[in-house]
Amino acid sequence: MSLANPSVIRQRDDGAALLRVRVDTLAAAMVRAYQAEISEYREINDDLLLGDVLEVSVATVRCCLNAIRTGQLHDEDFVPLIEGARRRAVQGFGKEAVLRAYRLGVQVFWREVTEALADTGTASEHDLVSMAAASVLEFADRISTEVAAAYAGQAGRDGRVMEQQYRSQLFESVLAGTLAEHHRGVDTFAVRHCVVVAEVRSSAPFADLEEVGRSIVNRAGALSWTVRHRSVVAALELPDRGRDKLVRSLAALPSDQVVGIGLGYVAENASQTRQSYVEALDALRVGLGITGQTAIRPVFDHYSMAPLIAMLAEPDRARRFVAAALAPLSSVMDRGWALPTVDAYLTHGGCLNDVALALNVHKSTVKYRLSELRPYLDLAACGGEQSATLLLAVRVHKYLSTAGFDLR
Repeated sequence: MSLANPSVIRQRDDGAALLRVRVDTLAAAMVRAYQAEISEYREINDDLLLGDVLEVSVATVRCCLNAIRTGQLHDEDFVPLIEGARRRAVQGFGKEAVLRAYRLGVQVFWREVTEALADTGTASEHDLVSMAAASVLEFADRISTEVAAAYAGQAGRDGRVMEQQYRSQLFESVLAGTLAEHHRGVDTFAVRHCVVVAEVRSSAPFADLEEVGRSIVNRAGALSWTVRHRSVVAALELPDRGRDKLVRSLAALPSDQVVGIGLGYVAENASQTRQSYVEALDALRVGLGITGQTAIRPVFDHYSMAPLIAMLAEPDRARRFVAAALAPLSSVMDRGWALPTVDAYLTHGGCLNDVALALNVHKSTVKYRLSELRPYLDLAACGGEQSATLLLAVRVHKYLSTAGFDLR
């Protein structure tokens, strides 16, 4: 679909370049406007949800710039905006709030653009007025139409609009810590439960997020669930047979889009739900940092990862700990297989078959590596507290190395 009037920015490459480097600044200005003028956005205090809003704002800026540069509105540029509207519907945002945010975002975008171009002398006042008349109205109209349709379609799907919206709003309030103790829905969280965060692949469409949410409900017994840009967040009732059953249920979720799953500790009521959520995020972040996102749908349980997470909260102390604990292996640290072998050996209690399977090597290779390590550290002699300390040091080293910390 062609815009009515060719854009000044399309004609002037220097103007287009100026705006491209301001994408993040423009998007951040849009988010600040939402929070200043729309109550539902002002109440967001979850970094993951705020990041979701910012991602859509970045996509909106890029969509606008592409329309200006080419003089056309491209259907594919609207996909991230439509997906964002669907997520807001599931998250319990009101339709009018969502539409107002998109309209406000376009207004902020054009205000920032015209000010930037006028300040740098890239475009004349006449050019700016012409550009706005040709582009702003048509672009804003297209966004409003697309977003309204996407929101309505998602909200009305399967006749679940009121129930899903109510549950999502309730859960969002719990995660934000704003649910009043006397709220009629607070009893939903008065059972033993854990919060889980399932991260999906960055390329996954909203339909896959929704599939993961439904799978968590059907297979793991979610009390409530909501979505973020690249994740599904759910509160799961702890089964009678305990946490191990819950971990197995999550590991068996039938979705190849899930990258990893973080599981928080037990919450007894709504006031503890947000803490379980934070724990799930920490477990997911650290777990993916250690595995390098190479494992297939791993479940990272805060219950077992708490010492590692606590250690990594203070990187300087963590580096000193690693240096001391791994000092006996300093002469062989440059061998790429050394620390993975130590990790696998300690994780699997010295069972060579399991170690070989974890490392994807032959059992004889494991024996050779252990013989090479023995002059520096006899793993077979490690037990109890020494084994736990060494394993913790290896994992802290791996996370810090992956995160780019200098361990010299």
